[in-house]
Amino acid sequence: MISNFLQPAILACLVISGLIVLILLVRNPLRKLAGAGIAYQLWAVLPLSLLAMFLPHRQYLDMAEKLQAPANQLISGTTLLEIQPASTWPIILVSVWLIGSLCLLALLGMQHLYFLRRLGKPTESGGVYLASDVDTGPALAGCFRPKIIVPADFYERYSEAEQALIIRHELVHKGRGDVIANTLFALLQCLFWFNPFVHVAARCFRLDQELACDASVIAQEPQARRTYAEAMLKTQLSVTPSALACHWPSRHPLKERIMQLQQNNPSKLKRVVAYAVLSCLCSVSAYSAWAATPVSSVATPIQTGQDADKSEVGSYSVAMDIKVAGIKSSPRVVVKQGTPAAIGIQSEDGQAKWDFSFTLTPAPGDKYKNSVVIDMIVKKGDEVIAKPKLITGLGQQAKLQKETPDKQQDFDIAMTASLVK
Repeated sequence: MISNFLQPAILACLVISGLIVLILLVRNPLRKLAGAGIAYQLWAVLPLSLLAMFLPHRQYLDMAEKLQAPANQLISGTTLLEIQPASTWPIILVSVWLIGSLCLLALLGMQHLYFLRRLGKPTESGGVYLASDVDTGPALAGCFRPKIIVPADFYERYSEAEQALIIRHELVHKGRGDVIANTLFALLQCLFWFNPFVHVAARCFRLDQELACDASVIAQEPQARRTYAEAMLKTQLSVTPSALACHWPSRHPLKERIMQLQQNNPSKLKRVVAYAVLSCLCSVSAYSAWAATPVSSVATPIQTGQDADKSEVGSYSVAMDIKVAGIKSSPRVVVKQGTPAAIGIQSEDGQAKWDFSFTLTPAPGDKYKNSVVIDMIVKKGDEVIAKPKLITGLGQQAKLQKETPDKQQDFDIAMTASLVK
């Protein structure tokens, strides 16, 4: 159970890290090519790739073929096989992972509660809500019913033109659903709290979000660049430490935002090229993430005449990673409960033929839960070398190793048996 969670979670972490590195490398050139809006849309690579990892990704195996035709690969030596006890490290790692996630979630929740306390009881005025604190806002807060929050001295601090630009800025956030995007990214930070790439990405994501919002406002009001910059300068002292809202915090690079205001709208050709690049990146990243997920084997029904029997129940998928005598192989077979399966290999010089057969049956339920008994017979030519028997948990890897002084019969086998449903 723990291993089934840990392996895909680690894979997702690696995929996310690779995607973040890609985004960080591409975002600035893409922004220079076609503006801040396209750079912000580049972050769509992350959710699309993560969703792609959950798409069906199965390899359908023919049960009859797998049971009757031995795979032409396996080992060149073996003796008694040893059972490796179940490791406690997966449980420890998952426990630390979950504790860290809950701690960061609690921290972000406390920061948001502090932000809400700073707001006091906002009073509505002209479509916006005045906070009780002069250092809170402008911001957009609320996932389901987002509200535009402005400082208590909003009408005194800003001119009418600046007020209009600030409100339009927050309306752009509201129209794009940026509060929901920030909340989802905060949850991603909680889930992968130990990954520094995720925290760097969160800061860059928020910056790209603000730059894209600035660009959208300036595109509607190109003559208001100076007024917009002045509004930014007046807002730099405002602090709203909430990861679940859209705001203008002081940690946003002011110089970069003002310089971005000076950029002209990209030409149609540049936008077309940029969207073509973005589409390719999204497609390739999503496909790569999907292809990186492990293949789950599913047995196909055995065909009898023109009719197919029902899907096999009580069958096992056995995945093996084998290293022996310089040969590496990764056979995967599906076997019916109690039915022998055989895998064999001929040595490279043709002088040795090894046969490896095994039968899987459920372990006694009163002693072993969710486990399987593996009876093996190992032959070299016609000679029986060993008849090992082991019990292993479903979905857990059993390591089978042996070394000989002459190194001619060394082998290392990892077996994982899973129930085929």
